[in-house]
Amino acid sequence: MNIESLLEYQKLDTELFKVEQKLLESPYRKKATELANIAKKAQVRSTELETEAEKLLNEISDIKEKYNLNKAKSDDMLGLDVEKMSMEDAEKSLNLKGKVLSNLNILEKMLQKSAEKINAILSEFNKTKKAYDEARKQYDVCKQKLEEEKKEYEPEKERLKKELQKLEKNVDASLMAEYKKRRNDNIFPVIVPLEGNFCGRCRVEQPMVAISRIKENGVIICEHCKRFIYKA
Repeated sequence: MNIESLLEYQKLDTELFKVEQKLLESPYRKKATELANIAKKAQVRSTELETEAEKLLNEISDIKEKYNLNKAKSDDMLGLDVEKMSMEDAEKSLNLKGKVLSNLNILEKMLQKSAEKINAILSEFNKTKKAYDEARKQYDVCKQKLEEEKKEYEPEKERLKKELQKLEKNVDASLMAEYKKRRNDNIFPVIVPLEGNFCGRCRVEQPMVAISRIKENGVIICEHCKRFIYKA
């Protein structure tokens, strides 16, 4: 099999690969990815804070209900005339009043702590939202820069693709299909020379039985990196 046409194709394809790599390795792309992750984490944390706040508000509602019940009991006791009660009833009333007042004190402290937690959640939520908004703003700038870079390289990419289409006609169809499959799997260069008994890319030694088939088939496939190997 004459692989010269494929080598010529790959030579031109290398130029296209370099252009594609410039876009993939753009600092704007890297920054956009980082900012997207920041925004995503901020969204997740915002949802968590909303859940925490909802749970805490329910707890505060329960505490307030208990507080109001104990406050009502305390107000009712203020109207009792202890002097008209028996010693036993007066003692029970005082004990009950003491428990109610203790409950009110505990519930007031719980409400205070809950209020502090709510304020902390609100503060973190505001910071998270600010981080999200800033990340989104910078992300949009990076995306705009990326689009500008794509437009800058687009004419060159289109020129190379058209030339590759012309060269493709000179390559065996089945071989071209396998080449493109590897190219799409980010295996590049796809075809490399045999160097001694080793793959010219990954440096893995090739079996002698495989090497003996190069003359007959034109290429062999490296079992390690899956590239085509030809004998220069």
